[in-house]
Amino acid sequence: MFLLTLLVAIVMGCSKKKERVYELLPPDPETDKDLTELAIKLNVNIENSGGSGAGEGSKKVIDGDLDSKFLIFSFAPDFYMELEYDIAQRLDAYTLTSANDAPSRDPRKWKIVASHNRESWTELDSREGETFPARRETKRYEFENADTFKYYRINIEEIGNGTSGLFQLAEWRVIRRPQN
Repeated sequence: MFLLTLLVAIVMGCSKKKERVYELLPPDPETDKDLTELAIKLNVNIENSGGSGAGEGSKKVIDGDLDSKFLIFSFAPDFYMELEYDIAQRLDAYTLTSANDAPSRDPRKWKIVASHNRESWTELDSREGETFPARRETKRYEFENADTFKYYRINIEEIGNGTSGLFQLAEWRVIRRPQN
């Protein structure tokens, strides 16, 4: 009986009379891609006194949580945050999100630079006189860039109260926009 059932199942399943129809759909249009999480390492040259994993350490600036923040107590105008990729990426936009308190700690002047080797840097974008009137406010910045790089760095040169004091930032995200 089992053999007969198996034979019927095989014969019924192998019918060549079935017609298959495949519809080719146009590809989805390319959308913005947040490449922050693809970074293999975040480097900073001034760290929170508790270390990168502290409650307000550098890892908080790329954790995707607008309620956390990276805070340093000794800002200097040569401060930077750098993302490293194992495979070169093309980035042409980014966002910065102000933290929960004290606008005087927000970035006011900065440059975005990129490198293949961490020795020579290409400036991609620069801003000055920027303000974040609201707390936890996300601002998006776009620039033209057709090249890929393994290292992207934001050099923060001034904060809300000048060139010294405390610095804070809730989030830094880097983005690849669709190419035209």
